[in-house]
Amino acid sequence: MSKQTVKVIKKVATKQALTYLYGCFRVMGIHFTKSHTHLYLIYVIVIHSLTTVFTPISFTTSYFRKTDENFNMGVFLTSVQAVINVYGCIVKIFFLVYYKKKLEAAEKLMDQMDQHCQADDEIQEIYNIRNLGRRIIIGYGIAYWIYTTMTYISALASGVPSYSLNLFLIDWRRSKLEFYVASFIEYFLTSWTCFQQVANDSYGTIYVCILRGHVRILLLRIRKMGRKVNRTADQNLEELKTCIKDHKELIELYNAISPVISRTIFLQFSITAAILGITLVNIAIFASSITAMAASAFYIVAVSVEIFPLCYYANCLLYDSDTLATEIFHSAWIGQDRRYRKMLIFFIQRTQKSMELWAGKMFAINLNTFISIAKFSFSLYTLIKQMGIKERLGL
Repeated sequence: MSKQTVKVIKKVATKQALTYLYGCFRVMGIHFTKSHTHLYLIYVIVIHSLTTVFTPISFTTSYFRKTDENFNMGVFLTSVQAVINVYGCIVKIFFLVYYKKKLEAAEKLMDQMDQHCQADDEIQEIYNIRNLGRRIIIGYGIAYWIYTTMTYISALASGVPSYSLNLFLIDWRRSKLEFYVASFIEYFLTSWTCFQQVANDSYGTIYVCILRGHVRILLLRIRKMGRKVNRTADQNLEELKTCIKDHKELIELYNAISPVISRTIFLQFSITAAILGITLVNIAIFASSITAMAASAFYIVAVSVEIFPLCYYANCLLYDSDTLATEIFHSAWIGQDRRYRKMLIFFIQRTQKSMELWAGKMFAINLNTFISIAKFSFSLYTLIKQMGIKERLGL
């Protein structure tokens, strides 16, 4: 192994893919460290009082303040589609806090698997894992920021706050100044909620990408098994044993993260189906301006982003894990001794179990499920358009 390779190993690690994610955890107030503990506790109390407590209260109480004169169905549906996500976000935060210790424990497995990565192509794969984990956080953040900004612009253009939250001392109908203040407060609260959603929705995708990345590293090693010249039978056997140990650690990582993802993504599937239906009804019937329709369209994109990346990478993980047994069979085992071949059969049997992820042990997390949710929502939209409900209501 070259000096350059040793230097690279010291610089890159799989858990670096979690750097931005744990940064989000720190900002949203669920990741304590040893530094500035008391100040951080004050910060946690303040930030959760505003977002986890005040935001859902202001959404809920705003419905009791509406009268026939100031009721707007488009604004109401925009508020409903957001409040479903707000309450869902709170539940997902509790899930994260409860399961975060298990996610942190998985880092030890990552370190163990990193120690086996010696070849340049394996180290490059770790680089890819790290970069992808960071890009996922940035991608989620941009998608959600676009939605909140478009909603804010729509509110300023229409002269009505996007959600008409109950801000108690501020009534946006009294003056232009209070309208701008109320709109900005709504923008701040929803932006912060979306920031929480970035962590809630991205962590599953990042951990699946990490798992998939190490499956790909194992595939690289399997393709090299028995093909190195000037190696003894004992050395080839040790190489095979190392691959079996790597697969065992992969299964341990899979078993550590799959229960956490299963519970949170089941909730997310339910939320996404409900929100997509409400948003499409809003666009089809009640959205009265181009900006309102654009904001709702961006919301559909943002909600789809919540589950599509995880479904896509879970599909990729399933495909790559199913490829393991085939690659082992096509490795250079024919010229090996009896001990090697017997252990190879054992290895093939071990790798025939797919790494499939499930949502609440009911729905497989894959692209077929994502498409089914999208088809259900757009079927509802098509039905509403064909029934001509908008024309019948005179809107």
